Amino acid sequence: MSGHKKIIGAVLFIFFSIYSFLSLFSFSISQETSNSYSISSIHKINWGGFAGGILSNFLLTIAGIGSFLLILFILLAGILLILNKLTGLRLRSRLYIGIFIFFITFLIFLSGLFPKILYHGFAIAGGGLIGNGIYYYLFRFFGEGGSIIIIILLFLTSFYLVFKNIGLENLITQVFDIYNLFKKNVTRIKWLNIGVITNRFNSIISLIKLKIEKRKGLKKRKRSFILNKELFGGSREDLIKNLDEKDNFSGDNNKARLDYKPLREKDGSFDFVGDRETKIPPISLIDFGGIKDTQKPNKLSLLGNATLIEKKLLDFGVKGTVTGINPGPIITMYEFEPASGVKIGRILSLSEDLTMALKSKPVRITGVIEGKPAVGIEVPNNKRETVYFSEILNSKEFIDSKSLLTIILGKNTTGGNVLFDIAKCPHLLIAGATGAGKSVFINTLIVSLLFKASYEELNFLMIDPKRLELTPFEGLPHLICDVIYDAKKASIALKWAVSEMEARYRELQKAGVKNIGQYNERLKKQNQKPMPYLVIIIDELSDLMLTSPKDIETSIIRLSQMARACGIHLVIATQRPSVNVVTGVIKANMPSRIAFLVSSKVDSRTIMDANGAEELLGNGDMLFMPPGQSRLARIHGSYISEDDIKKVLEFIKEKNFPPSKNELLINEFDNAGNFDRMITDDPDDEIYGEVLNMVESLDDNNNISISYIQRRFRIGFNRAARIVEKLQNDGILTKKGRH
Repeated sequence: MSGHKKIIGAVLFIFFSIYSFLSLFSFSISQETSNSYSISSIHKINWGGFAGGILSNFLLTIAGIGSFLLILFILLAGILLILNKLTGLRLRSRLYIGIFIFFITFLIFLSGLFPKILYHGFAIAGGGLIGNGIYYYLFRFFGEGGSIIIIILLFLTSFYLVFKNIGLENLITQVFDIYNLFKKNVTRIKWLNIGVITNRFNSIISLIKLKIEKRKGLKKRKRSFILNKELFGGSREDLIKNLDEKDNFSGDNNKARLDYKPLREKDGSFDFVGDRETKIPPISLIDFGGIKDTQKPNKLSLLGNATLIEKKLLDFGVKGTVTGINPGPIITMYEFEPASGVKIGRILSLSEDLTMALKSKPVRITGVIEGKPAVGIEVPNNKRETVYFSEILNSKEFIDSKSLLTIILGKNTTGGNVLFDIAKCPHLLIAGATGAGKSVFINTLIVSLLFKASYEELNFLMIDPKRLELTPFEGLPHLICDVIYDAKKASIALKWAVSEMEARYRELQKAGVKNIGQYNERLKKQNQKPMPYLVIIIDELSDLMLTSPKDIETSIIRLSQMARACGIHLVIATQRPSVNVVTGVIKANMPSRIAFLVSSKVDSRTIMDANGAEELLGNGDMLFMPPGQSRLARIHGSYISEDDIKKVLEFIKEKNFPPSKNELLINEFDNAGNFDRMITDDPDDEIYGEVLNMVESLDDNNNISISYIQRRFRIGFNRAARIVEKLQNDGILTKKGRH
């Protein structure tokens, strides 16, 4: 490169670094750039203009706050080119390799130190996409300790390459040469007129001030324009709600949720349980996965749908306007205000026509929105987001919740976190077709409780006739018995739960308290362990109702009517919400219900007493009926992977906590014997034949007794007694005894 080209390149490098620094320094999330989706009419102006906004957005996305170091290196490159021309300073290629390694390592270090940082309202990773991507794979393959060692080695390597080529003595010499050269050049320009330079500098300052005043005036005119729009009717962009907040958490380059930073877990109400923090998994145990599927809403598409809804409804004689648009992670709710004289029933019957007009998945019309003179129309988004369990788990709402029975439901239609306290249900009835997200929800429910309560504060009774969904939870110290797969054992377990409820009420009566909360407060003052909550989870009710419907239904009804105050709560799920399974008495005692996607309107009315569940989108999309309310809330259920569940369970199982198994219940199972050989009215069956063959094969039958037959064939006392009596009546035992 010739000398003139080097000088020109150096000047360009220096000016580019200064321009980039000013653009980064004045960057704002509300400025006008190619990656800005704010609907606000006021935009902050970047000092680098529109191009500066795009440049700063790109640098922050790629390198994060490491962009300032990159600008510094560009500035140094320009200075080195000038020094190369003036002093003949030559640097080897190893120096540039060392600087490059140092820069990449610095980005990795920033990503580990600042997983997410807000820069002027813009959510970025400390090291940008480069540092965050490399740090993710380092942490995945080498763990935290290995990643730290690799980062230190890379730093040492970069320092060696840089200072090995320069040398400390050579570096000091070059510094003195630069100082002498600067001193020499200063003496050459003493002849310049200082007054002329001062006047030119003042003129530049005046020009900058004039530009600033012009832009202030532009902002004032924009504010006046917005005020006039509000007074005299603004543009339809004002209809879109919550879009600014959504833009802060979404974007093209997966910058959405890089701000994941674990919050500090808080103890529950039973803080007198010793070493409680070691018995509950830390929230940081589950990896944050809410980056990949974030989608930004298209403003023009939302406004186009609003116009299309108005036009399609007008074709059917329904006049009105869309007065609000609420974008959510999976659906967008349009608030349609009908004209005077329009019946709401006419609008509710047009959901299929709107689905065809919008060319989307099923559109659901919710009816009148509470507190507004408008009807809610829920339109599915073209691309749905994934609601991650880990995101809500780390939310302030979940960590600050004091109830030990707080569960994570998911997000509402506007993207807000939805939590619920089972103690307020007090029981939960869940229904949904196969693959609608019912089993995933049960997993999130159980894991939510594991993050809130230890095995001393909460016990589980799990019944899984399908033998698949609750199997991973085997071995938990919270279980009062192994996961029950046999329907007949389930009937015995529910009867035990009824007796446990009665025993608990006797304890509360002796203590003179009204509920388990007051009872545990009294135990707290006495430094005693609390009475644990008991959550009974039935994954498939229909299978149980086929085997012994009377016993199952009787136990469930008694528990649902009385068990709330003593801390026993039911969570019942079924994929067949027919009237034979979900009877009217069960529904009457379980006001809190959740419906996932069902196959027909009949199933929807059976479980929710209303239509709508047949129009859900599946994969966790649900309708929730809170206790004491008739209006349904649409919620998008959260997703937790099997790997995350294994992490939580392994953390608890590795502690080797003592099991909470109830000996009384286990004895009930043992006394019941072989469930395939239940007592019948006619003892002359296959068991009688087996006993007869055994008696005839023995030479001496004097030792045969009722207890011997009971132990040998694992049957009940009454049945064994009837068989012995029949053998005696037939003369078999007597004849053999005489010989």
